This record gives sequence, structure tokens and C-alpha cells, in this order.
Amino acid sequence: MIKYLSIILVAVITVFLLLFRSSPDEKKILDHNVRSKSSYNFVKLNNGYTAYDISGPDTGHVVVFIHGGTIPMCIWSEQIGFFTEAGFRVLCYDQYGRGESDRPDTEYNRALFTNQLKELLDALEISYPVSLIGPSFGGAISVSFASKYPELVNSIVLISPVLNLDGSNSSLKLPFQIARLPFLGKPIFRSLILGKIIERGHLQVAGGKDSPCYSQFLNQFTYKGTSDALYSMFISDAFKNYLDETGIVGKQTKNILLMRGKKDKEITESMIDEIRLLLPECKFKELDSGHSPNADSSSDSFNQLIVDFLKDSISKESPQEDKSEENKTGKSDN
Repeated sequence: MIKYLSIILVAVITVFLLLFRSSPDEKKILDHNVRSKSSYNFVKLNNGYTAYDISGPDTGHVVVFIHGGTIPMCIWSEQIGFFTEAGFRVLCYDQYGRGESDRPDTEYNRALFTNQLKELLDALEISYPVSLIGPSFGGAISVSFASKYPELVNSIVLISPVLNLDGSNSSLKLPFQIARLPFLGKPIFRSLILGKIIERGHLQVAGGKDSPCYSQFLNQFTYKGTSDALYSMFISDAFKNYLDETGIVGKQTKNILLMRGKKDKEITESMIDEIRLLLPECKFKELDSGHSPNADSSSDSFNQLIVDFLKDSISKESPQEDKSEENKTGKSDN
């Protein structure tokens, strides 16, 4: 009996070693040399450098595009021109652990990402209400931020937000449960789940595998700390329920647009129904798309829907917009 148990133990250890070795080859370090060659701007916040891009008229209403859990800010590259031409000042940024932002050695929880956004707005001297656009995990950050800083938020656009994954029937739920398993979770995440994340990436960006954003998505996995950052996100409270925060936002924020693609298997209809109960005054729109409507061919109509909502929200808060000439956006050296 002991002999067989020993054989099984050796086999399990061998599999674990093979699993860890199959992780992405993260050799590069995000440093000044990398930042100096980047097309993005960088600002040093409390937990490290954050990559960001800001464009559009200086006096335009600021719209913050927040990316989801795996694709960095390039996911919005096809949308930026549409919104700047509509008169908006567009701010995009990479969350810690993704894109060209730093991979700090810390827990990647909701507090980290909420604070990152607040520190970024402070660093760029944006002290007036902004609009937040958050798909998937970006929706979770939007809700967390708005629940904590309602005075800084004019309106929120939530696109298939990951707010109530626990207890749901989402196809996303199982990978998170596996990642949280004691002992087994990390090696399985690094070998199997991370591979699925990379495999899924081209489905979330406009242009698929031929997209420049897909190349940037893959490139982020060459930087040290990326897989550890994603694993930390999976097992922290970053992907736990945000129902308490959602209820707070439903009472504090007037202008909310909630959207879901009817073909979305990750954020289900029942999950959206639960969210809508907590956001009783939100506008709801079901789209003929999957989890990433901005990657679909009908993205112009998707963009226009958001632009119309934002302009309507701004008109309701016209006293705030009188301060537009006082708006400031800073830029830090690399």
C-alpha cells in the first residue's frame, strides 16, 4: 500500500513540475528602458508605474475607459477616435499586472485597483466628476470606485460586468473555483487556466489574431510577474461579489447604463437580473453580441449608444460642466 502511495506521490510531483514549466516564459522586466520606447505615458503611483493614454479636447468631459480582466487598455483603441471626435476627453490606462503597467509584489485585490484609479485621477489633476466605462472586470472596478467616491462620478456604463460571479451559473465560475484550491490551485492555474486565458484573448479584441491589440495582449506575458499577478487576482476578492457596492451605487449614482450581449455565456441573463434589482433606475440595453460587444462588427452603433447616453447624462448635470475650463490633465515623465 505504501509503495503504491509513493508511486502516486512521485507521479503527482512530476506532473506539478511539468505544469509549472509550461507557464509563459516571462523574461523581460518592465523598466525605464521599456517605458522610454513605449507609445504610452507613465505616471508613478504608490504601487508603481501606471501606463496611460489621454486624448481629445482639453476642455472635454473626461471619460475613463477601464479594461477587463485580461486584455490591457489597447482593447479600446478602436473606440478612442469615435469618442474624441464626439468631444470627449478620453483616458485609458493599464491596470497593475497587465499591459505596460508595473507588476507590484502585493495582493491584487479590489482595493489595489480602486486605489490605482483614484491615484491616477489625482496625479493627472482630474478633480471633477468623470464618466466610467467598464466591461467585465472593468465594471467591477467602476462600481467599487463609484461606491467609494460618488462625488467624482457623473455616470457609469457597465458592459457585462463581473459583479456577482459567486453563486452564479457563469462559465467563468469553475476556473476561479479551481484556482482557489489549496495546493493544487496555483499549478493548475499556471498550466491550464492561464493557457485558456491566452487562447481566449483573440476573441475579445476587434480584428482577432490579426489585431495589434492581440499582439500587445500576448506581449504582456513576456514580462516578469504577469502570471503571478493574474493568479493573485483570481484568488483575491477582486472577483468576489460586488453586490454590496452595487447596492450603494444604485442609491448614489443617477446615471447608469447597463448592457449585456445576448450571446454572452460568461455573464448570464440571471446575473444581469440580479444586478438590475440593485440598480433600479439604470437604463438597460441588450445587445446582439457576445461578451465583448466592442469587438463586433456593429461597434459603431455600440459606440453611438454610449455617446448618446453620456451626453444625456452630462446635460442633466450641466452645473458641473460649467467648470470645464478648470479641467486639468497632467503628464508625467517616464
